[in-house]
Amino acid sequence: MAIRTYKVTLDSKNTIAPEPVFLRQGDKTGAVVIDATLSDNGTAISLDGFTPMFKANTADGAAVIADSTGFTVVDTAGGEFTYKVPNALSAAPGKIKTAYFSFLDADGSESTFDVAFVIKAAVDMSQTQADDYITIIDGTLNSLREQIDAMNTDIQTVLSAYNQGDFYNKSETDSKDATTLASAKSYADSEDATTLASAKSYADSEDATTLASAKSYTDQYVYSDTGWQNLVMINGFVTHSTNTPQWRKVGNHVFLRGLLDTPIKAGKFANIPNAAPKQLSGFVCLQGSSNSTDMARVYANTDGSLEVIAMVTDAKTIQLNSIQYWTD
Repeated sequence: MAIRTYKVTLDSKNTIAPEPVFLRQGDKTGAVVIDATLSDNGTAISLDGFTPMFKANTADGAAVIADSTGFTVVDTAGGEFTYKVPNALSAAPGKIKTAYFSFLDADGSESTFDVAFVIKAAVDMSQTQADDYITIIDGTLNSLREQIDAMNTDIQTVLSAYNQGDFYNKSETDSKDATTLASAKSYADSEDATTLASAKSYADSEDATTLASAKSYTDQYVYSDTGWQNLVMINGFVTHSTNTPQWRKVGNHVFLRGLLDTPIKAGKFANIPNAAPKQLSGFVCLQGSSNSTDMARVYANTDGSLEVIAMVTDAKTIQLNSIQYWTD
């Protein structure tokens, strides 16, 4: 059973995914499934005659994965297949930046752009911790055995007393009960206020510490997500009427999508607050024209600005879907 399935488009121009593919360290093969479509500039590529393979380095770079066993072809003509991500990929926590699919036929091998993976760390139980845990269980079992033995002795004592008639009759029991209850009520009335006040004081002091600890733990492991935000155009650039340029930051990973409409010059066209790359990042983006080779060069600058460096001036649009980068 897969706990997550990611829809990914493997195009000849770029890889389109809504977010990185997340795994937990030690996840089994097939816990995460990629539902992929292979295309060339938006046109589906038939998988007939191809042998698919997944290739990647682990996050620590200690191992290379080359797997051809986890594939299921869903639509040969439409280029659609599913792939069960192997357990070996989640051996070490961290970001995986070299991971792609290759397709082999009689003419040789062709590969896709990289698919981004993030391996989350799992709880580490060392051998020492495991030995301690087993020791605790053994001690608990021994304690239970001692308590059961003591209880058996008590039962035998009660049975012996019963057989000898050492019990109160109903009248004697009722009398004793009334006296005992009255005494218990008197004690409870005097002690309840003190006990409740002490319990409230303890709860008030402990709650703040517990909540602060829980919040700190949660903040450490939960990824923030801005959701899709519209880019605000500057320097005369214009948004497309039906495909608005947008940005999104998931953890430390930034994604762009949408179209710039009829650019007439190069230059900075937008700024992304608090989402700048640590290093200058360049991208090749498709332009909307009848010539499939028309491309624009776009930079994500370290000051958070987005800039068209070069383009074909008679093309109508610039696609931003191929732009994604890390901020750390």
